[in-house]
Amino acid sequence: MNGHKLIHKLMKEYNLEIDDIRWYLSGILSSRFLAFSESPDELTRYIWSGKLDKDLYNMEEAFLSDLVEQFENDLTDEAFIREKFGEISAAKCSRF
Repeated sequence: MNGHKLIHKLMKEYNLEIDDIRWYLSGILSSRFLAFSESPDELTRYIWSGKLDKDLYNMEEAFLSDLVEQFENDLTDEAFIREKFGEISAAKCSRF
């Protein structure tokens, strides 16, 4: 099975939408921001450098594309993707 079909199938199976992935990734970024609390200069540099913009731009599409690429290049397997989707599903539940 190709990566795109697998991702689509698993998103359907886990009842996930793009917005759920965006929520999950936003949580990861939030944790990253909190880690900057001891070094505000590093946070300022992160924002100033454009890395924040790059990380936010189509983050959910980039995440899914990365999963597809990893799967198709045999760098990950369905079990790993299921684990990620389980984490996303748990994050989705905490959102509501």
